[in-house]
Amino acid sequence: MSVSPDYPQQWQRHVVSSLFLLLIIVYADGCTARRPSHRPPLPPSSLPSAQELLGPFKTRQQHLTGLRGLTRLTYQDRQERGSLTQAVAIAAPDRFRLELFSLLSVAAIHTCDGQTLAAYFPRDNVIYRGAANPLSIARFTRLMLSAREITRLLLGLPPFPVEGESGATTTVRLGPHGGTYRVDLPKSGGSVAALWFDTNTKHLQRWAVIAADGSTQTQGKLADYRQVQGLSFPFSITLSDTHGAQHISLVYKNVEFSQALPDSLFRLTPPSGVQEIDIDAHQPH
Repeated sequence: MSVSPDYPQQWQRHVVSSLFLLLIIVYADGCTARRPSHRPPLPPSSLPSAQELLGPFKTRQQHLTGLRGLTRLTYQDRQERGSLTQAVAIAAPDRFRLELFSLLSVAAIHTCDGQTLAAYFPRDNVIYRGAANPLSIARFTRLMLSAREITRLLLGLPPFPVEGESGATTTVRLGPHGGTYRVDLPKSGGSVAALWFDTNTKHLQRWAVIAADGSTQTQGKLADYRQVQGLSFPFSITLSDTHGAQHISLVYKNVEFSQALPDSLFRLTPPSGVQEIDIDAHQPH
């Protein structure tokens, strides 16, 4: 996302410097060459039902309501590439705290309590604060995502609810290489949310949002599942935005689930004397 020249110069610098701050999430899966499989296709009667695949996933989703962890994030688009270490705190459905580390200290902190977004840069003694809408989030991350979508991605879930439109038919078929089951969830406007589950573990491996014309809009991959407090969690998360040529790869170093993170964690209160800048005052018209 480009930065408008009407914004203050300091604002522009922080927008660029904080694009790495969003740990979000995830590399495209379509580039790895695979050897064609000669496994014969399964008859329809041998395929699991959508409920069999989505049921355990929805149960896991209900229990993954909050976590704290340390991650390594790699970001790439047409102009820039970089990596960093970040600490994250996540609470469903729409609260997050992201702390970016420099060599010696915390370089920046982003928080969202579901309503308000704050971005604090200790070195410059400045904090940006405003409504937590996709446009404001994109000003710092260059990803047009809502707080709810960011939270889901960091919890190792697709950014969309795992259910189809009311009355729509959910279909299940074998993946092209025989190692996955594909579940298609019809969405509004003729688009489809596609989910690929491993045939053995039933873990979600990939997801994609496919437009009515067949083009892929966004896609992600989940890998390196490990047991954490009795739940399987993907320590490797990747995201690809095909329109913006953006790729994010996130690898968790450690994860701890928590059901009761304090509200204060997601509300940024900087030291006295910090300059406050209203994000909403700089919304383009």
